[in-house]
Amino acid sequence: MTQPEPQSMSESAAPAAVIEAELREALLDVQRQLHQEKPCSVALIIVGMPAAGRSEVVNKLLEWLDPKHVMVHAREPDCLAQLHPPLWRYWNTLPARGEMAIYFLGWYDDYLRSQLLTAKQARVRAPRMVERIGQLETMLLADGVRILKLYLQVDRKQQRRRLADLLASKATRWRVTDEDRWLARHYNRVRRVMKECVRLTHSESSPWHVIDAADSQQRVVAAGALLLEQMQAGLQRRSVTAQRYDWPTESPSLPVKSAPDLPPLSDEAYHKELERLQGRLALLVRKRRFAKRAAVFAFEGMDASGKGGAIRRITAALDARQYDVVPVSAPTPEELAHPYLWRFWRRIPPRGHIAIFDRSWYGRVLVERVRDLTPEADWQRAYAEIREFELQLAEAGTVVQKFWLAVGKDEQLTRLQQRANDPLKGYKVDPEDWANRRFYDAYQLAAADMIERTHTPCAPWIVVEADDKRHARLEVLRAVVAAIERGLEGKIVVAGEQATEPG
Repeated sequence: MTQPEPQSMSESAAPAAVIEAELREALLDVQRQLHQEKPCSVALIIVGMPAAGRSEVVNKLLEWLDPKHVMVHAREPDCLAQLHPPLWRYWNTLPARGEMAIYFLGWYDDYLRSQLLTAKQARVRAPRMVERIGQLETMLLADGVRILKLYLQVDRKQQRRRLADLLASKATRWRVTDEDRWLARHYNRVRRVMKECVRLTHSESSPWHVIDAADSQQRVVAAGALLLEQMQAGLQRRSVTAQRYDWPTESPSLPVKSAPDLPPLSDEAYHKELERLQGRLALLVRKRRFAKRAAVFAFEGMDASGKGGAIRRITAALDARQYDVVPVSAPTPEELAHPYLWRFWRRIPPRGHIAIFDRSWYGRVLVERVRDLTPEADWQRAYAEIREFELQLAEAGTVVQKFWLAVGKDEQLTRLQQRANDPLKGYKVDPEDWANRRFYDAYQLAAADMIERTHTPCAPWIVVEADDKRHARLEVLRAVVAAIERGLEGKIVVAGEQATEPG
């Protein structure tokens, strides 16, 4: 998207020392209120040319604020981050409501680095990277994260003088890295790339603020004033109308497995096929190629639809060190203090591993919709957010397969009664299961909408008729095997194209 370039902050005529004292007092007061009331969180992103004073600005802000409620993130991606989708490390560091995080470059890091490289492939991916940033900021704004983006600008003459001053002293020489030297030598190119980044990602709801960094006092006062304004807006609960992204809903024909009139399987036939499929799965995930992939399997369905039984038949074929089963229930207070998808991004597996979700991020458009636990505007926007989330997983080489286990109303009642009367299974039934039965038809409607609006080539749904447990478990295993085979063959389809092989 093209937006007009924002204007630089103007300098105030008041004495800097007076402004700093008043600003520091105001920031502390507002930060204290923010932490107590917890209306939102704040993410500050600071970028700029080498020697523009980013570290000095951040250090001064930390001096003015209560640092217990501010986290600073400036590290290069570690080995674990490189085994996940690009935005995984930022989702993991998002501040809770009432807290603040300061990012050097933040989620603009990958884009800026890609544009400074000479590799044509990196430049080709740039439009999608910009789009991904826009999607992220849209989601965060909608979930109560105030985003402040600062670009510190310095001219070439000032930059050279500051770098020379730093290099002249042994006490400060360490602050000039080889990367800083390279960026300084390519000043015009770096500035052009940064200005283009600002232009492409500036929007009314998430604007860039360009600060002239020539004066060390004025730049920190400008940054502090903008931060104060953002925090005050959060306290006043001023809503942000985030830019809307309309994603096309791709709905290829939906495969429905295991017709309900299939004849029951004998013990011998069932165990023979089960052993065959589990053996096939075990061999697939032990192939060297799987180390370049990850897999996410999400299970949804009514209570007593057989999700747990199907999951156990999958895990029986796997090395316990290679997978995680993630049972999803009502969010904890910590999870409620973060954006909705935060708790799911944290459980995304690294390459070479599998995550199996027993219920998933679809709770927002199922139970939260049906039981009226979240406003309609929130669950309506969740469809696009979920598609984007799953698209990012697929782009990173993750196999994504989703299952809806469809159990009939009568069969569900029979299973719930059997569990309630079985001393070994009674724990599986609670009052909420019986309460949900009153909403059975509403869940079916919500599930149909969910499947229609989130069934995509890169993250397909498979509806499994689950009245017959044995047929259902085998069909799930067949689908899991087929999905991993497609992934190992490089057939993860993303936006009509095959995903790039992970590095």
